[in-house]
Amino acid sequence: MDEVSPIAKDREPNEGGLYHANQVAAFEYSERQASFAARIMNCVSRAFDAIGASSQTQEIVFWKLHETQNLERKEVIDRPAEFIEGLKAVYGEAGVVVFEYMVTREIKREFGITAVFEKEPVKAKNLVELLRLVSHSAVDSQSKP
Repeated sequence: MDEVSPIAKDREPNEGGLYHANQVAAFEYSERQASFAARIMNCVSRAFDAIGASSQTQEIVFWKLHETQNLERKEVIDRPAEFIEGLKAVYGEAGVVVFEYMVTREIKREFGITAVFEKEPVKAKNLVELLRLVSHSAVDSQSKP
């Protein structure tokens, strides 16, 4: 006959179980990360809307990014520099400057950080740095007790 796993209450305390503290922490971190990514992508979408890009145009831009940069929509958060470089190919240097400004404005509104950044001596120099700062404060700092 096959062996049967011991019941959770019969296990040694150091073995862990289905609801191990590290698993719960990892799940909460992943939830925060997914929530953060969704909020950022909403900011990106609003920035596209602000520059007059329809939803069809946005789909074309993301298709172009996939073809030229091998960048999926869900990877924008992890690879913001590649995202900006890909947008330069579509909108040009001047268009990207406007788009970065709009995304930055939307991110500051979304996370309520406009006043905080105005008082800080060190400001984010571009969208990539802003995403790193916001990501750290929104996802990483919440995991510390």
